[in-house]
Amino acid sequence: MKQMNVNSKYPCFVVLGVFALGLVYFVLSDGIQYNTIHTPSPLSDIQEDWNIMNDSDVLRAAIIDIHNTNYKVKEDDVCVKTLPDCIIIGVGKSGTRELIDFMSIHPNIVSKSNPYQIRGGLQPSNSDYSRVINQMPCKYSDQISTIKADTYLQKSERPAEIFAMNPRVKLIAIVREPASRLISDLTMLTDERKTKQKDKYISNSKDMKKRIEYLVNTPYKKLTLQVYKSIYDDGLERYMKVFNKDQILVIESNELKYTPVEVLKRVEQFLGIKSFFSNEYFVFNTLKGFYCIRKPYACTKTMHCYSSTRGHSKQMHVDKKDLESLKEYFRPRTERFFKILGRRFDWLN
Repeated sequence: MKQMNVNSKYPCFVVLGVFALGLVYFVLSDGIQYNTIHTPSPLSDIQEDWNIMNDSDVLRAAIIDIHNTNYKVKEDDVCVKTLPDCIIIGVGKSGTRELIDFMSIHPNIVSKSNPYQIRGGLQPSNSDYSRVINQMPCKYSDQISTIKADTYLQKSERPAEIFAMNPRVKLIAIVREPASRLISDLTMLTDERKTKQKDKYISNSKDMKKRIEYLVNTPYKKLTLQVYKSIYDDGLERYMKVFNKDQILVIESNELKYTPVEVLKRVEQFLGIKSFFSNEYFVFNTLKGFYCIRKPYACTKTMHCYSSTRGHSKQMHVDKKDLESLKEYFRPRTERFFKILGRRFDWLN
């Protein structure tokens, strides 16, 4: 993330008559109100009072602006590229992009922009990691650099590779109820295949039923990546054999979706950085059903959201009986994951 030593917290001055000032005060007193994670606005308020920007690039720009506004470069400090201090190791379709973007609001966290992952993996080149370092954003001495990779939890070789690269690295995994994560993954895969007109095998609900029947009867070693990404126990166990437990943070997908500030405060504690996240940077968009970003110092009520299609792909229909079969398929591995993790999520009810 590009660093700027610029403070953009400028007040909005209005030079008008007494009547105009009263009117402006009335408008602004309403305008400075915003939604917290505890009291999301009603639908009518969202539609009438907020300017909604559904653009991922604009959202990222807003995040960078908040980050730069709240960061002051220390005198004589130098922005340098290093190996990543924190890696989001997965899992895809669980909110990894939202997590790294929301984390980047913090003035002491810098993240690798899209593509978020290091190209070519994390292996050294010519006995050093210059290829990895060159792909990282620069950071100052009091900042932490972050990348994400949706499949690192499942890749068996990754724990040893990451440890060899940086044994003190912090690791974050965000996980989602396995059946719903898989359905979301297959929905995206189906949409892509429809676009490319290559495969109609899972293009409707009947085919989805066949797909599930196929998956639940496939030996573990022959599973497709889409299914394997919903199996978390082996991956977590591999990382815990290599890293200390206090180097690994596991987040549940719905926790980030519905209580982002609480999750991000846990991230702050986990990374050992100052407390910064608060409700003032987030606003609940009832049209989309999740949180967007706002600039609390801006003069207008604008929420910055991902593109209108993100998070709203039409989920493939799955009959209740087939869904239960899918949950039962994942149940043994999910129970083992809970045991390794040492806590449970509300996935099996």
